[in-house]
Amino acid sequence: MHDLKTAINSVGLLVSIIGVYLVYRFSPLNFDTIDGGAPDTDFDAIRRETSRRNRLVRVGAYMVLGGTFLQLGSNFLSSKP
Repeated sequence: MHDLKTAINSVGLLVSIIGVYLVYRFSPLNFDTIDGGAPDTDFDAIRRETSRRNRLVRVGAYMVLGGTFLQLGSNFLSSKP
C-alpha cells in the first residue's frame, strides 16, 4: 500500500492538472469570435458568458495553487519505510 505522502502528492498533481486545463480552456485567448456589431446582439448573454468564463479561470487558478501547495506539503511528511 502506498503511504500518505505519495497519495497527497498524487492528489495535488491531479488538482493542478485539472486547474491548468480550466485556465487554458476558459482563457480569453481561446475566444473564437467577439460579436458586437450586429443590431440583435444580446450583450447581457455575452456579459453572463464572460462572467462564467472568468469565474472558471479563477477556480482553475486556485486549483493550480492548491495542488501545488499539496505537493509541496507532501514533501514535509515523513515516509514510512
